[in-house]
Amino acid sequence: MSDAEPIWYVAYGSNCLASRFEAYLTGGRAAGATRPERGARDARLPAASAAHWLPNGVRFLGDSRKWGGGGVAFLEHRRRRPAPGRRYLITRGQFDDLAAQESRRGPTALPYDELVPGEIRVVGPHWYDALIAFEPVDGIPAVTFTSPTPPDDRAPTVPSAAYLGTILRGLLEVHTMPATELASQLLASPGVAAGWTRSQILALVEK
Repeated sequence: MSDAEPIWYVAYGSNCLASRFEAYLTGGRAAGATRPERGARDARLPAASAAHWLPNGVRFLGDSRKWGGGGVAFLEHRRRRPAPGRRYLITRGQFDDLAAQESRRGPTALPYDELVPGEIRVVGPHWYDALIAFEPVDGIPAVTFTSPTPPDDRAPTVPSAAYLGTILRGLLEVHTMPATELASQLLASPGVAAGWTRSQILALVEK
Protein backbone atom coordinates (compact mmCIF):
# COMPACT_ATOMS: atom_id res chain seq x y z
CA MET A 1 0.00 0.00 0.00
CA SER A 2 1.18 3.53 -0.72
CA ASP A 3 1.60 6.50 1.59
CA ALA A 4 -1.44 8.06 -0.09
CA GLU A 5 -3.84 5.36 1.16
CA PRO A 6 -6.45 6.78 3.56
CA ILE A 7 -6.53 6.00 7.28
CA TRP A 8 -8.57 7.23 10.22
CA TYR A 9 -6.35 8.68 12.94
CA VAL A 10 -8.25 8.46 16.23
CA ALA A 11 -7.30 11.25 18.68
CA TYR A 12 -8.05 11.28 22.40
CA GLY A 13 -5.74 14.01 23.76
CA SER A 14 -4.97 17.56 22.66
CA ASN A 15 -5.31 16.54 18.99
CA CYS A 16 -9.07 16.44 19.50
CA LEU A 17 -8.89 20.19 18.78
CA ALA A 18 -8.63 20.60 15.01
CA SER A 19 -6.34 23.66 15.09
CA ARG A 20 -3.93 21.87 17.42
CA PHE A 21 -3.86 18.70 15.30
CA GLU A 22 -3.33 20.68 12.11
CA ALA A 23 -0.02 22.00 13.48
CA TYR A 24 1.32 18.45 13.02
CA LEU A 25 0.40 18.66 9.33
CA THR A 26 1.23 22.26 8.43
CA GLY A 27 3.87 23.02 11.07
CA GLY A 28 3.94 25.81 13.63
CA ARG A 29 2.99 26.25 17.26
CA ALA A 30 -0.53 25.51 18.46
CA ALA A 31 -2.23 27.75 21.02
CA GLY A 32 -1.27 26.67 24.54
CA ALA A 33 1.83 24.72 23.47
CA THR A 34 5.30 26.08 24.19
CA ARG A 35 7.12 24.79 21.10
CA PRO A 36 6.31 24.44 17.39
CA GLU A 37 5.81 21.23 15.40
CA ARG A 38 7.79 20.57 12.23
CA GLY A 39 4.76 19.49 10.19
CA ALA A 40 4.20 16.61 7.79
CA ARG A 41 5.74 16.11 4.38
CA ASP A 42 2.17 16.21 3.04
CA ALA A 43 0.61 19.31 4.60
CA ARG A 44 -2.92 18.82 3.30
CA LEU A 45 -5.67 19.15 5.92
CA PRO A 46 -7.84 16.13 6.85
CA ALA A 47 -10.48 15.12 4.32
CA ALA A 48 -13.02 14.59 7.12
CA SER A 49 -13.39 14.38 10.89
CA ALA A 50 -16.06 13.09 13.26
CA ALA A 51 -16.76 12.23 16.88
CA HIS A 52 -15.39 8.87 17.99
CA TRP A 53 -15.64 6.74 21.13
CA LEU A 54 -12.55 4.75 22.07
CA PRO A 55 -13.09 1.43 23.90
CA ASN A 56 -10.05 1.92 26.15
CA GLY A 57 -9.78 4.42 28.99
CA VAL A 58 -7.51 7.48 28.98
CA ARG A 59 -4.93 8.12 31.72
CA PHE A 60 -2.82 11.27 32.23
CA LEU A 61 0.86 10.63 32.88
CA GLY A 62 4.27 12.30 33.00
CA ASP A 63 5.27 15.95 32.98
CA SER A 64 5.09 17.69 29.62
CA ARG A 65 7.22 20.80 29.14
CA LYS A 66 5.38 21.43 25.87
CA TRP A 67 2.22 22.20 27.86
CA GLY A 68 3.80 24.02 30.78
CA GLY A 69 4.08 20.90 32.92
CA GLY A 70 1.53 18.32 33.98
CA GLY A 71 0.33 15.01 32.66
CA VAL A 72 -0.59 14.24 29.07
CA ALA A 73 -3.08 11.70 27.74
CA PHE A 74 -2.24 8.07 27.04
CA LEU A 75 -4.69 5.37 26.02
CA GLU A 76 -4.70 2.43 28.40
CA HIS A 77 -3.94 -1.02 27.00
CA ARG A 78 -6.85 -2.71 28.77
CA ARG A 79 -10.48 -1.96 28.02
CA ARG A 80 -11.77 -0.22 31.15
CA ARG A 81 -14.37 2.33 30.09
CA PRO A 82 -15.13 4.15 26.80
CA ALA A 83 -13.52 7.55 26.27
CA PRO A 84 -14.66 10.33 23.91
CA GLY A 85 -12.32 11.28 21.11
CA ARG A 86 -12.24 12.38 17.50
CA ARG A 87 -11.18 10.76 14.24
CA TYR A 88 -9.52 12.44 11.25
CA LEU A 89 -9.30 11.06 7.72
CA ILE A 90 -5.69 11.50 6.62
CA THR A 91 -3.15 9.49 4.60
CA ARG A 92 -0.86 6.77 5.86
CA GLY A 93 2.13 8.97 5.12
CA GLN A 94 0.67 11.76 7.22
CA PHE A 95 0.03 9.32 10.06
CA ASP A 96 3.67 8.17 9.86
CA ASP A 97 4.82 11.79 10.20
CA LEU A 98 2.34 12.52 13.00
CA ALA A 99 3.46 9.51 15.04
CA ALA A 100 7.10 10.46 14.48
CA GLN A 101 6.53 13.99 15.79
CA GLU A 102 4.60 12.77 18.83
CA SER A 103 7.45 10.39 19.66
CA ARG A 104 10.22 12.85 18.72
CA ARG A 105 11.90 10.58 16.17
CA GLY A 106 12.30 10.36 12.44
CA PRO A 107 9.38 9.09 10.32
CA THR A 108 9.14 5.42 9.46
CA ALA A 109 6.55 3.39 7.55
CA LEU A 110 4.23 1.75 10.09
CA PRO A 111 2.72 -1.75 9.65
CA TYR A 112 -0.95 -0.82 9.15
CA ASP A 113 -1.81 -3.84 7.02
CA GLU A 114 -0.58 -6.21 9.74
CA LEU A 115 -2.83 -4.75 12.46
CA VAL A 116 -5.88 -6.58 13.74
CA PRO A 117 -8.64 -4.59 15.51
CA GLY A 118 -7.97 -4.68 19.24
CA GLU A 119 -4.30 -5.50 18.77
CA ILE A 120 -1.52 -3.44 20.32
CA ARG A 121 1.67 -3.37 18.24
CA VAL A 122 4.84 -1.86 19.72
CA VAL A 123 6.96 -0.23 17.00
CA GLY A 124 9.63 1.48 19.13
CA PRO A 125 10.65 2.64 22.62
CA HIS A 126 9.39 6.22 22.47
CA TRP A 127 6.42 7.96 24.15
CA TYR A 128 3.75 7.04 21.60
CA ASP A 129 5.33 4.06 19.86
CA ALA A 130 2.52 1.53 20.40
CA LEU A 131 -0.20 1.31 17.74
CA ILE A 132 -3.76 0.32 18.62
CA ALA A 133 -6.15 -0.67 15.83
CA PHE A 134 -9.94 -0.33 16.05
CA GLU A 135 -12.75 -1.59 13.85
CA PRO A 136 -12.57 0.01 10.38
CA VAL A 137 -14.90 2.93 9.65
CA ASP A 138 -16.50 2.87 6.18
CA GLY A 139 -13.99 0.19 5.25
CA ILE A 140 -10.99 2.37 6.19
CA PRO A 141 -8.61 1.31 9.00
CA ALA A 142 -8.84 3.28 12.25
CA VAL A 143 -5.68 3.54 14.32
CA THR A 144 -4.19 5.50 17.21
CA PHE A 145 -1.01 5.34 19.28
CA THR A 146 -0.10 5.24 22.95
CA SER A 147 2.77 4.33 25.26
CA PRO A 148 4.59 1.03 24.62
CA THR A 149 4.71 0.59 28.42
CA PRO A 150 1.12 -0.04 29.57
CA PRO A 151 -0.20 3.17 31.14
CA ASP A 152 -2.87 1.25 33.04
CA ASP A 153 -1.03 0.77 36.34
CA ARG A 154 1.28 3.78 36.30
CA ALA A 155 0.75 6.62 38.76
CA PRO A 156 -1.32 9.36 37.09
CA THR A 157 -0.42 13.06 37.10
CA VAL A 158 -2.62 16.16 36.90
CA PRO A 159 -2.83 17.81 33.43
CA SER A 160 -2.26 21.56 32.97
CA ALA A 161 -5.01 24.06 32.25
CA ALA A 162 -3.70 24.63 28.71
CA TYR A 163 -3.72 20.92 27.93
CA LEU A 164 -7.04 19.99 29.51
CA GLY A 165 -8.79 23.02 28.01
CA THR A 166 -7.49 22.09 24.55
CA ILE A 167 -8.97 18.61 24.85
CA LEU A 168 -12.36 19.86 26.03
CA ARG A 169 -12.64 22.48 23.28
CA GLY A 170 -11.78 19.83 20.70
CA LEU A 171 -14.40 17.41 21.98
CA LEU A 172 -17.00 20.18 21.90
CA GLU A 173 -16.26 20.73 18.19
CA VAL A 174 -17.61 17.30 17.23
CA HIS A 175 -19.59 15.76 20.11
CA THR A 176 -23.24 16.68 20.58
CA MET A 177 -23.37 16.03 24.33
CA PRO A 178 -23.29 19.04 26.69
CA ALA A 179 -20.04 20.45 28.00
CA THR A 180 -21.02 19.36 31.51
CA GLU A 181 -21.18 15.73 30.39
CA LEU A 182 -17.86 15.94 28.56
CA ALA A 183 -16.28 17.49 31.66
CA SER A 184 -17.56 14.52 33.66
CA GLN A 185 -15.99 12.17 31.11
CA LEU A 186 -12.64 13.91 31.57
CA LEU A 187 -12.96 13.72 35.37
CA ALA A 188 -13.26 9.94 35.07
CA SER A 189 -9.77 9.74 33.53
CA PRO A 190 -7.09 9.06 36.18
CA GLY A 191 -5.08 12.20 36.90
CA VAL A 192 -7.83 14.77 36.34
CA ALA A 193 -9.89 14.58 39.52
CA ALA A 194 -6.75 14.99 41.66
CA GLY A 195 -6.41 18.60 40.49
CA TRP A 196 -9.69 19.65 38.89
CA THR A 197 -13.39 19.96 39.65
CA ARG A 198 -16.10 19.88 37.01
CA SER A 199 -16.76 23.62 37.35
CA GLN A 200 -13.05 24.39 36.96
CA ILE A 201 -12.88 22.25 33.82
CA LEU A 202 -15.91 24.02 32.34
CA ALA A 203 -14.29 27.38 33.01
CA LEU A 204 -11.43 26.37 30.71
CA VAL A 205 -13.75 26.57 27.70
CA GLU A 206 -13.89 30.36 28.11
CA LYS A 207 -10.09 30.78 28.23
